[in-house]
Amino acid sequence: MVALVGIDATEMADVKRAPKVATKPPRLYVKGSFVTFRRSNANQRNHCAILQIEGVNSKEDVEFYLGKRVAYIYKAKRARGKHSRIQKDNKQTSRFRVIWGKIQRAHGNNGLVRSAFRNNLPPRALGGSVRIMLYPSRI
Repeated sequence: MVALVGIDATEMADVKRAPKVATKPPRLYVKGSFVTFRRSNANQRNHCAILQIEGVNSKEDVEFYLGKRVAYIYKAKRARGKHSRIQKDNKQTSRFRVIWGKIQRAHGNNGLVRSAFRNNLPPRALGGSVRIMLYPSRI
């Protein structure tokens, strides 16, 4: 055992018994919310969703997120064969589904962004949470 200078045996025992702190893996996305569809007074454009990204409050902050992928994750009624731990008939199934999209541009001056999804988001998603992935990187 290596002798440490300035530490007696009781302090050494405390060092050995120090509890290990469980660390979470890093989160690879930023939280956001689906605010509304792009619209005017009379018309609503369902192919363009307006999102609020957590911590983004100005048009300058939006610049980093342009082109990033967005995921709307929801839970379906029936499981579908995908990558998960639940097995049915020797196939992996999951009730979680994803609609993918991409951030296109800023919307206004307060940090809102416009995004297009592969399939239009359902009206049930209004006010719901989305994940803004930190890829593809433009740095």
